[in-house]
Amino acid sequence: MYSEIHEFPRIITDAIARAADINQVASVLRQKDFSTVQVLGRGTSGNASLFLKYLIEVKLGILVADASPSTTSIYKSPIAMRNNLLIGMSQSGKSTDLVEFARTAIASGAYFVAMTNDSTSPLAQLAHHHIDLGVGPELAVAATKSYSSELLHAQMLVDSMLTQSSPAGLAQEAERIIADADARIAAATDLHHATDIVVLGRGYSLANALELSLKIKETSLINVPANSTAEYLHGPIAALKDGSSVIFLAPTGQDYEVIAPTVDRVRAITKKIYWIGSSEYCADGETFLGGSSIDHESHSCLLDSSVLQLLANQLAVAKGLNPDAPKGLNKVTLTR
Repeated sequence: MYSEIHEFPRIITDAIARAADINQVASVLRQKDFSTVQVLGRGTSGNASLFLKYLIEVKLGILVADASPSTTSIYKSPIAMRNNLLIGMSQSGKSTDLVEFARTAIASGAYFVAMTNDSTSPLAQLAHHHIDLGVGPELAVAATKSYSSELLHAQMLVDSMLTQSSPAGLAQEAERIIADADARIAAATDLHHATDIVVLGRGYSLANALELSLKIKETSLINVPANSTAEYLHGPIAALKDGSSVIFLAPTGQDYEVIAPTVDRVRAITKKIYWIGSSEYCADGETFLGGSSIDHESHSCLLDSSVLQLLANQLAVAKGLNPDAPKGLNKVTLTR
């Protein structure tokens, strides 16, 4: 897991070198007038698809729905999808319910784009267009570089739809972030054995908040809730205690005012506050764990993904656990 996290700079360089492939897909999509868009994914890829949902809604102004695979895999219900764009994300491209949903969607008129790490997988073979995540073999059970690559390719696809290019120096910034965060996390010893942890983000960073929650659950075997900072004030904050640890995902470029009310409420309850993203919001006595300094919210989010993965890895190791092979999990999950 640790070594695969460190591959992200190389993955960025390779993806930018293959940008023509994404530009070709974007060119086709721009010529079509889709009335609806759906994103499809489970687990880590489901979190990445949430990032893509925000990108499409914010940057392209198109409402995006989260696909419900159980509609077809369990209930066998056909859905009219004429003039619908479906974008599926999956590391393996093999999950049974995702494949079944995509097959039913295409038969019902959907146009399907798949992002996977295996061009020969069932999901990739069904797609009108396949975008290769290009991460190579991912051996750790807990997905890391494939998640970061999904965020990267989601960003590149939407950028290309807008005929924009990614900021310069993404790979170099990813390298800096990984080295910086590694040292900061190692020094955050108060967090290493915490068992009452809450993760909060909003907008683009909500995907990373959910993914950090999942990674800690997978590798440290403790239940870690994740919420939108807005949703957190609608009830879950009642469970926060003075001994709770709270991790805020606040990427550089985000409008701080959208999370400020939640930060203020949390600070009134606990002093154990940690930050991933921008260091400027970190008050005295709080801990900055690392993050991107690029002043662009969504690009910073995809770069920040390495920080949350390093954090999950170090917390598991500190507990004497093996983050590469969490108990009871398999690399490929086949759900009906």
